[in-house]
Amino acid sequence: MTQMSLGRTIIGVVALVGQMSPLLSSGQAPAHTKTLTDSGALFRGETSDPYQLALRAYVWGYPLVRSAQLRQNITLPPPPDSGRPAPPLSAPINRIGHARALATPDMKQGVAPNNDTLYSLAWLDTNDGPFVLETPNFGTRYYTFQMGQADTTTTQSPGQRTNGSRLPPIFIQGPQQHEAVPAGMMPVRSTQRYMMIAGRILVKGVADLPAVHALQDRIVLRRYADYAEKRRVAAPISAQRSLADATGTVPPSLSFLDMLGNVLRDWRVTPADAALVASFAQIGLTPGGGFQPARLSASQQDALARGVAAGEKAVRAETLTLGTRVNGWGINYAGSQFGSHYLLRAAVAMDQIYVLPINEALYPSARTDGAGRELDGRKSYVLRFSKEQLPPVGSFWSATMYFAKGLLVPNSIARYSIGDRTPGLTYAPDGSLEIVMQHYRPKDAAVNWLPTPDAPFMLMLRLYNPKPAVLQRRWKPPGVTEVAAK
Repeated sequence: MTQMSLGRTIIGVVALVGQMSPLLSSGQAPAHTKTLTDSGALFRGETSDPYQLALRAYVWGYPLVRSAQLRQNITLPPPPDSGRPAPPLSAPINRIGHARALATPDMKQGVAPNNDTLYSLAWLDTNDGPFVLETPNFGTRYYTFQMGQADTTTTQSPGQRTNGSRLPPIFIQGPQQHEAVPAGMMPVRSTQRYMMIAGRILVKGVADLPAVHALQDRIVLRRYADYAEKRRVAAPISAQRSLADATGTVPPSLSFLDMLGNVLRDWRVTPADAALVASFAQIGLTPGGGFQPARLSASQQDALARGVAAGEKAVRAETLTLGTRVNGWGINYAGSQFGSHYLLRAAVAMDQIYVLPINEALYPSARTDGAGRELDGRKSYVLRFSKEQLPPVGSFWSATMYFAKGLLVPNSIARYSIGDRTPGLTYAPDGSLEIVMQHYRPKDAAVNWLPTPDAPFMLMLRLYNPKPAVLQRRWKPPGVTEVAAK
């Protein structure tokens, strides 16, 4: 399927999903309407219908599976004969890896990588902990260290905003550990066996890279036992359960449920999710046994396959909104804390996995212009901020261009984002800022050009340390406007 047809398919999903009933007594989607994009309706009430249970399992479980896939892609090296290069942030489990260059179109891991900061990334097996993370003095430079849970939520992201130039040592322990937090350390608790640490350090241009590298080199992650004994040794590398079907008996249409079953084998079910997860036993999916489709009839397996497909469509539809629709932008004001809004959590995992808490950053994203028409790089657009509309942030902001699937766009000037730190920005006499977005180089060399692909695209704003006007929804991003080619 081409990117153009894929983009149209995603746009059309809203209408398709709107025709599906949230509670089905059979495996068929009825003609009467009640939208699946209402997360509360989707999960309301009990059901024994395999179609509906598979749909719920997909929406609830997608972030868990996506997080586990990302963990294994980063921490497990590819087989020598796979032809797949190791990700730039690769590091074994319980070790920290550092990106040494800003993201480019060659970066294929994750979705919607930022082009503002260098990442330092670690995945922890908390069964091997507790751990201690030590960081250097960052001066006035922006930085943050996100403590990402295995369901993609985040409640803690200490950094310049919260602690100024330097963090205390961070004491990280898992759900089965109950050690007293040492004096002077910051406590962090993982709710599951696995946890992600994602450091972001602002880069002020290519010439600034050596200074950031020096800061990265002074980040130390080790087990608390080694910290206490003043040993600078790397933590052990623990084995990870494979996500893939090891038996070869799971139909491809049900592979997602098999991956979710393998994740659940290491999962601690929360009280809030207990009833929902218990209901999945009716489709052969349990934390203790994983996914066992052999127990199901052919008709039940068919219903599950259709439920998984419907769940994916529902999540893709939600990516167009991401909570609130404003001038063509989807804005997730929940940030990285979703509560029981499982559909929003899944959509964020699909489009913007591991976003920061809203006080740290907000990520408006646009797949349509201000009139609701799909953004297509074969057309020309302008994003215009009046002087009063410039994003009100305490740190910085940027606008990044992506293919519809969330990858950066190759272009002749190697520009993947524009923001308040971009050299040579041209402002109008009235203080307004226009960003021109089109595939071909504009005739006027003075315009602020952000190249698009020759295909549908997505635009994402990043507002770091958004001010109260943003968080209170008094500031709203202007809509993208289609214009004649510049």
